[in-house]
Amino acid sequence: MALAGLTLVTFLLLLDDTAVAVAGPAIQRQLGLDLAGMQWVVTVYTLTIAAFILLAAQLADRYGRKRVYLAGLAIFIVSSLGAGLASSIPLLITARAGQGLGAALVTPTALAIIADMFPDRERGSAIGIWSGVSASALGLGPLFGAIILDGLGWRWIFLLNVPVGAAAWLVARAVVHDPTTRRRGLHLDAIGAALSGAGLLALLLALTLANDAGWLSPSVIALFLAAAACTALFIRHEHRAEQPLVEISLFRDRVFAGANIQILLATSVMCSLFFFLALYLQVVLDFPAVETGIALLPLTVTIVAIGPLAGWLTGRIGPGIPVSLGMLLLAGALAGLSGLEVDSSISSLLPWLTLAGVAIGLVTAPTTATAMGSVDVAGHGSAAAVFSTFQTTGLTLGIAIMGAILTSFGAGDVFARTLTAEHHAAFVRGFSTAVTVNAGIALMAAVIAALLLRRQRSVRSQLKPVTTENTNSS
Repeated sequence: MALAGLTLVTFLLLLDDTAVAVAGPAIQRQLGLDLAGMQWVVTVYTLTIAAFILLAAQLADRYGRKRVYLAGLAIFIVSSLGAGLASSIPLLITARAGQGLGAALVTPTALAIIADMFPDRERGSAIGIWSGVSASALGLGPLFGAIILDGLGWRWIFLLNVPVGAAAWLVARAVVHDPTTRRRGLHLDAIGAALSGAGLLALLLALTLANDAGWLSPSVIALFLAAAACTALFIRHEHRAEQPLVEISLFRDRVFAGANIQILLATSVMCSLFFFLALYLQVVLDFPAVETGIALLPLTVTIVAIGPLAGWLTGRIGPGIPVSLGMLLLAGALAGLSGLEVDSSISSLLPWLTLAGVAIGLVTAPTTATAMGSVDVAGHGSAAAVFSTFQTTGLTLGIAIMGAILTSFGAGDVFARTLTAEHHAAFVRGFSTAVTVNAGIALMAAVIAALLLRRQRSVRSQLKPVTTENTNSS
């Protein structure tokens, strides 16, 4: 019950993000949003998650993971209600930021609780279920969003979160147990939180704005420089802090570092399937949103099916073989998709989508389980926050790279004008080049996995000792 509830909520958070993109035109029409305003409705959610996700781990250590999880879910539910009832652009953007804050508290805490609750022999399978279902939300979002949009209207994409989230909150309160101890003597690392939040915000803003403003524009370069400066200051501060937000020394462990590098690369590559393949189906093949979601089902169903098996396998042979094999298969699937034409059929997509689903299932569960298994229980919160940060950054990075390549082929503004056969051809050329680049990244990731994830080993938590108090005394 606990695993089902935690998985459902994570699925809901990711589903909400991708479903909103489908509702964009309807929101624009009703609220009078311009393109920039709509971009903020979509991106403010991710940016807020990035700003607070590392702080969430320390809050969970200080006040208890279950408490922070329940608080984050409550914030997400209330903000969803606000977004569904929003009557103006500022109210909608504010509500979306609130959803992002709730998601930042929930996502790493849910993963840490799962890692805490399950023993070593079951943890891989449990995390496999969590990661497989979570990854499928990226593909199912357009389908669910289209169904809700057609049947109920765009507001219900947010409003349905309220009853489902409330039920999940009650289940979590009743059945989730927090075996960890609250660190009463822990002082929140406000400086580290400010530096990490500012650095991630600057990086993700630069990646988001680069295609429109230009990668060499002064504003984008300034954001990249600000991100680099904040990151350098953050690392220096964390080395010296008595109770740091993140133990930088954890990255000396090649398994922990390898798992995070792997999810960064894998997530950046996956976006070419979840987002830009959906665009190909709608822009080039002229599929409605519902049919697009149905066409992607072989991908999402396979991910869910393979995830638990990959997690179980990792617990027995280590992550190196499944992750390396998964990235090799993903490279092959992307190479196959690079041959798409303006008149390709769904039957020509099916084998590559199925192969990609197997590949993603082999990658996401082992990397997640490995990142969590490379530290002891005391370090699960920090490990989950770091892992979620790399995952979020990878998603934004992948979208930026794909968008830049499509823009260079003249396909970056396909929604802003009447489409012709020439535009379709430009999109296909850009898509083919982009997935070929991603196939190369997948091959590089396979080599990295073989080098860094040769075996999984548990290391003691690097956290400094502090005064603790049992959270379960009540």
